[in-house]
Amino acid sequence: MRPLPRLLLTAFFVLCACPKRVVVNGQELSAADAEAQARAELARVEAGAPNEPQAATAEKLEALAARYGEVPASAEALYDAGVRWRAAKRPDRAQAALGQLLTRFPLSPRSDQAKYQLALAEAEGGRPKDALTSLASLYDRLPQAERPAAAREAARAAEAARSPREAARWWGEVARVTAGEEGSRALARAVDHLDALPLEDLRALDAELPRDAPLAPAVKMKLAKVALHLHDDAAAQRAAQELAQGYPGSPYAAEARALVDRLARRGHADPRTVGVAVPLSGKQKGWGEAVLQGVSLALGDQFKILVKDTRGEPDGAQQAVAELAQEGAVAALGGVVGAEAPRAAQAAQEEGLPFLSLSRAESVTQAGPYVFRNMLTAEAQAKALTDLAMGRRGMRRFALLWPQIAYGQELAQAFWDDVDARGGEVRAAESYEHDRTTFAPIVKGMVGKLWLDERQDYLEQVKALLEQEKDPFRRRKALEKLRERLPPITDFDAVFIPDFAKNVALVAPALAVEDVVTQTCDPREVERIRKTTGREDLKPVQLLGANGWDDPSLVERAGKYVECAIFVDGFFAASERPATKAFVTAFQQKYGHPPSILEASAFDAAGLVRRAVEGGAANREAVRDALAAVKAYPGATGDLAFDARREVEKPLFFLTVDKGAVRELTPSELAAPGSGGF
Repeated sequence: MRPLPRLLLTAFFVLCACPKRVVVNGQELSAADAEAQARAELARVEAGAPNEPQAATAEKLEALAARYGEVPASAEALYDAGVRWRAAKRPDRAQAALGQLLTRFPLSPRSDQAKYQLALAEAEGGRPKDALTSLASLYDRLPQAERPAAAREAARAAEAARSPREAARWWGEVARVTAGEEGSRALARAVDHLDALPLEDLRALDAELPRDAPLAPAVKMKLAKVALHLHDDAAAQRAAQELAQGYPGSPYAAEARALVDRLARRGHADPRTVGVAVPLSGKQKGWGEAVLQGVSLALGDQFKILVKDTRGEPDGAQQAVAELAQEGAVAALGGVVGAEAPRAAQAAQEEGLPFLSLSRAESVTQAGPYVFRNMLTAEAQAKALTDLAMGRRGMRRFALLWPQIAYGQELAQAFWDDVDARGGEVRAAESYEHDRTTFAPIVKGMVGKLWLDERQDYLEQVKALLEQEKDPFRRRKALEKLRERLPPITDFDAVFIPDFAKNVALVAPALAVEDVVTQTCDPREVERIRKTTGREDLKPVQLLGANGWDDPSLVERAGKYVECAIFVDGFFAASERPATKAFVTAFQQKYGHPPSILEASAFDAAGLVRRAVEGGAANREAVRDALAAVKAYPGATGDLAFDARREVEKPLFFLTVDKGAVRELTPSELAAPGSGGF
């Protein structure tokens, strides 16, 4: 405990306007005698303190202050009591003692120290906001030697109060008044809190920090990044310039200068230069080459195509997009590989480069308003299928069978969500390992032929059979025949199987084995089956699939079992749609092979950029605005538009297996009502 100078105590004695006479234990004393007696007793209490618990000493000190009234020694006793209550882990008693001191002796030389101890007690007692207020009010009056500890306590109180702005400010102050490794750790802790601050708090912190504050450069860098994310390029450039010029030796200076240069380059783009960021090496090289073919066909010789190899890697994609922006591309497309797509999109947004992603990766357009997507997604396929099944065919009940891989899980979840949203019902749902080869148990379970003891109709037939047939051999044979002829429970209108052709060719026959009839498009075949099985109430079930079904091997492997199935894709090379047909013809003439959805999507993406430029868009912002305004662009993959999230909207290709061949359903077939068939 730091002793107070005698002069201060004397001044306090005079200024406190103590009464001339004091009553202590029923005895009237002069103020001077009472002070002397109190100090003697205070010395005795302090002398005995090492031999007793802190709480016991604190009790004696509070009793002393109560007996001697308003003499200066009472203030000393209350201060010491507060300190000892804190040591005894009794912050409530510490707050009471110190609060009493500040109320009774506002001019005490111990006032600031008491406020400091009170703040610590408030923090220890679960009142971090009060502690923070107390520490902030007295911090500038503390001696320089005590400020590092006080700033540290304020920072901890701010964290406990869940105030990231104050936590950042106070840890920054710790860094300012503390040297060496401890100061560096405090600065790192302050910087961590900046991530939680909204723009207005960052601006306030930037304004209130001293210019020499170690935290100031980090705040300006964060300000620049947040402004950039909010698409306020002017504010981002201003903050970055202030950092680069005002703190040239800061660890953030190089990054700030790079940001200033990047923002300056945003206005310098060649409207006839289009960038492509795709893998041209590694496992996905073929994907990149396919994209380039589509882009080249769309742009012809009137545009310069800048090509960068992403290697199919996130870092490679980020670097490729940044280089395209630096070299003057007015727009770019790519991001084919799921792993690289988010980084490519983020880089494009940061560079202010309009970017058309050709990836199915989730949420890629959330990077910002410069990022668009032109690729088939699970959500688009699910919506198209439920639009047809529920909106046009009146189906309400569904079964789901899907593989335990990302492709199947995403499609199944999207389909299920859409069915629920439309008021439909999923009556059966089964998943399976993607390399499974036997589907009989799964299908049996789905149609109620695995757990027969749970079927009332089966139990009733067994009971009747047992009553009629007494011969054990005949009874056994009759039971076997009953199980074989037991009809499936098909309390659903359609089965959705979001898998690839290889597994579909195993699942579809397994459904047929269990007497699930899926030939919905041939009424004569359905009638024949009704007569053969004697099931007059037989209702065919529609098979539904996604783009994984669009494979030449589907019909070869599954044959008649997928006849009448309906599935969707984002492109169909044999389509009779005029724009699709024209693209396929031109592509085959140039490259000698039919295009896939990747070439077609790249062709459309590049075509959108071309139309924007030829329509007068001379810079990146204008191209971005033109893309956002696209409506009914006649592309190879359909009539394209972008929604508010910059996700492509277009009618998908509905395909079916008809007489052993895959063909596109006609508009009139799609419009046909009913619960199944065409």
